[in-house]
Amino acid sequence: MKTHTLKGFTLVEMAIVLSIIALILGTGLTLLSAQHDQRRIEDTNSLLSSANEVLIGYALSHTATDGRPYLPCPDKMTTAGAGTANDGVEDRTTIPGPCVVQEGNLPWVTLGLAPQTDAWSNRLRYRVTDAGANHFSNSSTGMQLTFAADINVLDAATGNSVVTGVPALVLSHGKNGLGAINATGGGNPVATSADEQANTDMTVNFVSHAPAPAESGYFDDQVTWLSPNILFNRMVQAGRLP
Repeated sequence: MKTHTLKGFTLVEMAIVLSIIALILGTGLTLLSAQHDQRRIEDTNSLLSSANEVLIGYALSHTATDGRPYLPCPDKMTTAGAGTANDGVEDRTTIPGPCVVQEGNLPWVTLGLAPQTDAWSNRLRYRVTDAGANHFSNSSTGMQLTFAADINVLDAATGNSVVTGVPALVLSHGKNGLGAINATGGGNPVATSADEQANTDMTVNFVSHAPAPAESGYFDDQVTWLSPNILFNRMVQAGRLP
């Protein structure tokens, strides 16, 4: 009578198998995470495109005291001045009148924007030209075809111009959310790279370029702007200007 010995895996073989499984799982999770991030980027880009259309729609449907169209004011981020901060409602010094601030949150309640945040649950930042004699958002005087916008987009904080003279700009602070107002109305940590800081310093100059890793000065903001040509053409075609 023969005795049959059952042979199993040795500890070395088991270690090799487990290492392979861990490698496969790790690669799969990395790919899944990258796909998830890309989907969020695409969703946010779609939201930014929708925001531009909503801004134009607002101007088409709102008439200033003098009969001309105008853009919405930002929802202010701090308590200074008239209105309530971070409530999604545009803030004006008087009604009708100019904006309390030129830069703040995109006023999602006023615009009826959905979703109300980017894919990382942060508010969209919005700036509008509303200074000097060129009040694109003044609900008393409205906009004119002769108005010159003051917002500029650069390819780096100390770089070259991508576009100048933009009436309005909307941006997402991306996955890292640095410098954004979050969904609960709180402020996220401040931006650390020069290019992202340029998008939070409350000046008329903004930065837009491809995402950059930490070693190149981390940047993941997503920026869109309202072209003066598109804005004015839409107003003219609808008979709102001149």
